[in-house]
Amino acid sequence: MQQKRIQNRISESRWTLSAVVPAALLVWVAAALHTTAVIAPGICLLLSTYLMMELNNANALIRIYSRMVSCSFLVLTTMAVFQFPSIRAAIVTLSIVGFYTPAFRCYQDPHSPGWMFYAYFCIGMASIVWVQALFFLPILWIVTRTNLLAMSPRNFVASLLGIALPYWFFTAYLAATGNISLLADHFRELAAFSKPLDLSSLTVSQITVLAYVLLCAVIGTVHFLNQKRNDSIRTRLLYQIFITVDIAATLFLFLQPQHYEALLGILIVTTSPLIGHFFALTRTRITNWIFCILSTAALIITLINLWMFLHTSF
Repeated sequence: MQQKRIQNRISESRWTLSAVVPAALLVWVAAALHTTAVIAPGICLLLSTYLMMELNNANALIRIYSRMVSCSFLVLTTMAVFQFPSIRAAIVTLSIVGFYTPAFRCYQDPHSPGWMFYAYFCIGMASIVWVQALFFLPILWIVTRTNLLAMSPRNFVASLLGIALPYWFFTAYLAATGNISLLADHFRELAAFSKPLDLSSLTVSQITVLAYVLLCAVIGTVHFLNQKRNDSIRTRLLYQIFITVDIAATLFLFLQPQHYEALLGILIVTTSPLIGHFFALTRTRITNWIFCILSTAALIITLINLWMFLHTSF
């Protein structure tokens, strides 16, 4: 019988999420006492965490009992204290989790226009606050066809209607306020590109959190690719979606770093299941050390970012 290490005791405990949630809430409360701008994004985080729990439970992303997907999401999100006031980042994050939740229900069901509509409605909502979310549409349509096995003419039309619906309300609002010209400016942003690979605009804190998230993504991806034979075919296909979107978001971020806020949210959502899978399903001494090092690093980065945030004027 394999020894249960610290990593396994924590990842398999029913109390882990109960400990992580108050810790994350404490960080958010401290930030809220500094500025009320974090309250609305904090509500989005609560909804996102709930949807991550539902995503894990409904799809059995980890084949044993573990809350590491939700815990990883909370830890990674809370690390980026500097993003707390960003409602754009919060809405994009919530929208991406919102996409996965109904989209995965369409697995092997080409006759599920309702769920498909809801999934792509979330992408439409994300594009209202960050129009570059529309760049992910070709990738999402492809994985809907190749991984979810759910693409059909009917579902494709449902996806188009889902994307369009937020714009119907957005256009009506702009027309009512006499700012209809802003709609053209909104889509014009799709053609606005800056110098690629120019990370000089990012702060040390932003680069540190990005490096941490990418490290988790690499560890989780390598682990899954090596161990995927132990998972069901359905689980493999779902994780391949996470890996695909992770790679796309990473390339996008390096090519256009000015979209850091929104892309970091996408990376966190897609990396959380990957690193959660690694934490829950490995049992060696080396992986135990990796877990301890990453956990300690996350705590230190969070405290440093919180201290810097509390000493920033708004």
